[in-house]
Amino acid sequence: MNICFSENVKHLRKEKDLTQEALADELGISFQTVSKWERGESYPDITMLPVISSFFGVTVDVLLGTDRVRIEQRVKKYLDLFDNMKLKDALSVMTEYKKAVNEFPNEYPILVRYMELLQIVKGGETKQDHEQISNQMAAFYEKIQKYCTDDAIRIRSKRLMIEHLMHKYQCYGFDKEYLQQAKTIADSLPSMSDSKESVLPDLDFDPKNHDFQKWYENRQRAIEELSYLLQNTIISYCYYDMAFIPEYKIEVIKHLNGIFRMTDSETHPSKNRIHLIYNYGHLGHLYAEIGDIEEAFHYLRLAAEQAVLFDTLPEAERLALLYEREERFRDLSLSKRMYELMTKHYPLSEEFKAKPEFQEILEILK
Repeated sequence: MNICFSENVKHLRKEKDLTQEALADELGISFQTVSKWERGESYPDITMLPVISSFFGVTVDVLLGTDRVRIEQRVKKYLDLFDNMKLKDALSVMTEYKKAVNEFPNEYPILVRYMELLQIVKGGETKQDHEQISNQMAAFYEKIQKYCTDDAIRIRSKRLMIEHLMHKYQCYGFDKEYLQQAKTIADSLPSMSDSKESVLPDLDFDPKNHDFQKWYENRQRAIEELSYLLQNTIISYCYYDMAFIPEYKIEVIKHLNGIFRMTDSETHPSKNRIHLIYNYGHLGHLYAEIGDIEEAFHYLRLAAEQAVLFDTLPEAERLALLYEREERFRDLSLSKRMYELMTKHYPLSEEFKAKPEFQEILEILK
């Protein structure tokens, strides 16, 4: 059995922002004793263990770091529960994660996933509900930023905190304080040029032993990630802005699709496949708006056929086409989503919807 008491007590002390002297005063011992504990030169008397664990709010097992294999298995169980979650199961997973953060208050992979669950579930509609969620988000965010040394977790928590602050900004009467807080965190994030996807393509060049497959995969990954950002940014910029005319939106979306098709084919589908399907639907209703009925039906049919094809892929292949930040939508049915868009959300006239060609497209999606 391995005992990690020295590392754990040092970590817990720093987490409470205590000096060795302050901890010694709290426990009624000398600071030299605390110093020896943290250097691994001595251990506390067994009768002190419940006192120390109670002070830090952890179990004796956690304090000692005993049975680490069992602890790691428990942590992995919680991580897998979230990573394999379907969106409809978020509430039940949240219940389990409340237990997880109490059992493992210093496991940052658990804390950052709990932050994401708070974002998904939201917790209620009253201002009091939102404030309770907000306090939890802020506490976990500050803890991760202060003590976590894993950059990926730190950055993920920043993204979640920005999303939370923007939600508060929209729900609380557009209070600019929340917007400014979000901007401050955003300014601390690395630029796109410093991202993994930007750097990886330059790390695989070996003129003496060129691995073409690795070269291809790294570049495809970079294009897919950049395409995701491009889609979200440009669609938000012009598609949802009524200041742009339909003809301009059509031109922009076609250019986007040209980029997406660089990495997508029937034999090798890429993560851009979902973007293409949605964009085909967008093009369909935009062509209908300008009176080009033939092109409208062409793109709506294309969206329907590709959505059905996506849904018939084996689960592993469908999951492989989701970005990491979208994996909670693993039970996504594109056929149902496109049917809902075409029948309820796209600004299609009743005359257009009554045409036999449109009814045939809906039959494809049923």
